Amino acid sequence: MKLHLAMAIVFPVLAAQAADLQSEFAIGRSYYQDGNFKQAAVHFERALRTDANSAELNYWAGMSYQRLGDIATPFGGKYNAKALVHLTKAVDLAPARADYRGELFGFLLDSAWSSPRTLRLAAAMLRNTHELGPEYDAMRRQFEQEVRMNTSMGARLTRITLAVPRIADRVAEYPLDRIASRENR
Repeated sequence: MKLHLAMAIVFPVLAAQAADLQSEFAIGRSYYQDGNFKQAAVHFERALRTDANSAELNYWAGMSYQRLGDIATPFGGKYNAKALVHLTKAVDLAPARADYRGELFGFLLDSAWSSPRTLRLAAAMLRNTHELGPEYDAMRRQFEQEVRMNTSMGARLTRITLAVPRIADRVAEYPLDRIASRENR
């Protein structure tokens, strides 16, 4: 009797959570398709509270943050960091999904012009891709092209030029109370 009562309570709660998850995901996809990436990210994050280990939800959250980072360039560092976390988690949760791997690899290479770290992550990803796999040759060519572009004088000047706004953004976000506490020492 107690088991039946517990099941009668638990199943509707689980069903409501599943419906809420699907609703948040559908709303997020709709916002994404309409180009409202900020609202899309909000809804994907809400859905992730219910199922943090969903590769698909992490993928779409990562895609939303990636687009927000593109829009906010050169101030998109926070969005790009979140994109990296979600896209990486999507690949970790669904390693067989070539589309997830391809999106993460492309994101890493797109970010490489401003971050040697992302270029190293892309190199590691390429090393972990089987050489006989269907995507390996395209990934290798894309990587080699990015390395050539990344080492050019123009790329170096671009990194220096774009570093100034990023540094200014970080300084603007630095808590004033930390500055005041250092002055009082």
